Amino acid sequence: MFAANFYIAAWYVKMGMAGTPHEGSPPPQLIQRAVVATAGIGLWFTLGLWWLIKRKVYTFSTLFGTQTDSFSKDLLAGALLGAFWVAVDGLMRWPPFGEMFVLNAAKARSLFTSLSAGFCEEFLFRGFVIGTIAAAGGTKKAQLLWSSLAFGIAHVFWGPIGMLFTVALGVTFAAITLKRGNVWAAVVAHSVLNLCVEPGLFEKAMSFRPT
Repeated sequence: MFAANFYIAAWYVKMGMAGTPHEGSPPPQLIQRAVVATAGIGLWFTLGLWWLIKRKVYTFSTLFGTQTDSFSKDLLAGALLGAFWVAVDGLMRWPPFGEMFVLNAAKARSLFTSLSAGFCEEFLFRGFVIGTIAAAGGTKKAQLLWSSLAFGIAHVFWGPIGMLFTVALGVTFAAITLKRGNVWAAVVAHSVLNLCVEPGLFEKAMSFRPT
């Protein structure tokens, strides 16, 4: 969201220079475009910053939990979990199945952000957070709980119901990370889900109005 502010600020400047200044809050469609365009950049910047800070103490694989003994097993486990959540979202129409598997212009624009979230959020919330809690002596239950809660809080823009759903999503990603001993299954599951539901899920959230 921080990165999106630069996109929105540039839009205000552009409108002002064109002689049609916009006053008040930015249009919802602009916010959507800004997040889709910049979220991936913000995620990779955050990941790179943590690596820069910790690189003298930890290897990349240790810091983000990327060491694996069998990527093929991680891939299969992640694909199955991702398919489960795609089915859940489709049944709840977040978005409908008919919108999930259509590669239109909006989905093409969201590919970078969708994949960036799949990788970066898992490296951070499942790799880094779980690893940090484990290093501090936290139990596996604590690792699962706190990493999932942090994941939910980071998605506060979805609203209370969306946050609870994200926590539940995080629980399954944390569980599979602890089971496999690395983040790759969660990365695959998260990426599969994002590729199917974005940007339709974000559009649904932007169009929601409390009654």
